[in-house]
Amino acid sequence: MLATLLTAALLTAGPPWRRVLGLALAIAAALWPLTISAPPLQHFLLTIFSFWAAARVLDLARETRPLSPLHRVVHILVLLDTRPLQPVPPALDRRALVRGPVWGAVAALALHHALSAPHLPRWALGALFVYALAEAANNLGHAVLAALGRKTPPLHRTPIAACSLKEFWGERWNLPVSRWLRAHFFLPLARRRHPYLGVASAFLASAALHAWVVGVPLGPAMAASMAAYFLIQAALMALEVRLGVARWTEPAGWAWTMACVLVPSPLFLEPLLRVFAPAAAALV
Repeated sequence: MLATLLTAALLTAGPPWRRVLGLALAIAAALWPLTISAPPLQHFLLTIFSFWAAARVLDLARETRPLSPLHRVVHILVLLDTRPLQPVPPALDRRALVRGPVWGAVAALALHHALSAPHLPRWALGALFVYALAEAANNLGHAVLAALGRKTPPLHRTPIAACSLKEFWGERWNLPVSRWLRAHFFLPLARRRHPYLGVASAFLASAALHAWVVGVPLGPAMAASMAAYFLIQAALMALEVRLGVARWTEPAGWAWTMACVLVPSPLFLEPLLRVFAPAAAALV
């Protein structure tokens, strides 16, 4: 699988036939997890890696600037968008090095207690686990890149401060995925004067990719649950426009956003909690 992805990354430079061939190889690599049997967590991680590396091959296939072979390989292996990386003086970010492990510990504790809790506390702890895990990854990723003398846009920007769903999904939460969806689904339609169709296509793509990464290890029921969450978010985003939430006061907008994200969140959280159940058991 890895050799196929590396070949795909190198092929997507040059004439159109090479880019098409590279994309075909990337799709084959993304489907590879269907052919293996593994514990849910391992299967989940392999599915994420193979899919997201294939998604980065799509970046390379559409890239018009020349990139070195090494840059192409790194682009799919680190799973970040390496193109906007900026060189900076290497530095030790002590704050991020402290915050990362602290948030990691919070995530581990929340996960451990979530699986033995009844439904409502289980999902509240699950939400804390996801948020803390994202904060840990954001801080540790920033610290590592700073030490290597590289600067890249953050993984997210204080999502809990969002005052609209547009702000939450487009400007604050999981920004690497948000930027990828924007580049490949929203902008092509928005440039043709179909911005709302672009938003809908981005949410449909998000629903599909999230359903894929949990559906492969857990089956169709959990895939449907995950997809339903993002389809609900798309519907709520459309309702948000009709309600004019952007004109509401900040407290009202924040309350709306948190309710929209959290009330249907069991559809999103339950598959993740089942995937991470073995890791939680290991924390006993």
